Amino acid sequence: MTTETNQKPAVSLLDMLVKKISAGINAALFVILLAMGLILGANIVLRYFFESPISWSNVITRYAYIYIVLLGTAISYIEGGHAQIDFVYNSVSRGKKMVFDLLHYLVMLFLCIVLIFFGIKHVITMWPVHSPVVKSLSMGVVYLSVPISAAVMTVFLVKKILELKFR
Repeated sequence: MTTETNQKPAVSLLDMLVKKISAGINAALFVILLAMGLILGANIVLRYFFESPISWSNVITRYAYIYIVLLGTAISYIEGGHAQIDFVYNSVSRGKKMVFDLLHYLVMLFLCIVLIFFGIKHVITMWPVHSPVVKSLSMGVVYLSVPISAAVMTVFLVKKILELKFR
């Protein structure tokens, strides 16, 4: 068996993992958006018709929005929906494109690892701190969105780096 045949199962395994993670995140984003809509809708009705708003609705929706943005960013990156400058990339040869891609993936991988490492440290630090409005909600749960998003992008970047080897 050659090295190439040993590595291809790893790429297909990572590809399957990225697809499952993406599907899971998309489902989670749907649930979070639906819950946000219901909470905000109920809050509007209660505020305007009964003059009794839900005190915790703004806090919960703000924290949910943080998860939506960070997980949505990871999905956007996986699907290639991120901003990029194509005119330089498209004007170079295939070999230079591979160098650009590898450099891009390695820089992003480094940044994701930094976000995971310092994000987890911050989550641990903030875990005992609770929201002043929702006393049972640890702020660590909110900050956990950063290392989760970075971990998803890390799996994707490892897959892309392995794919570069087989181009």
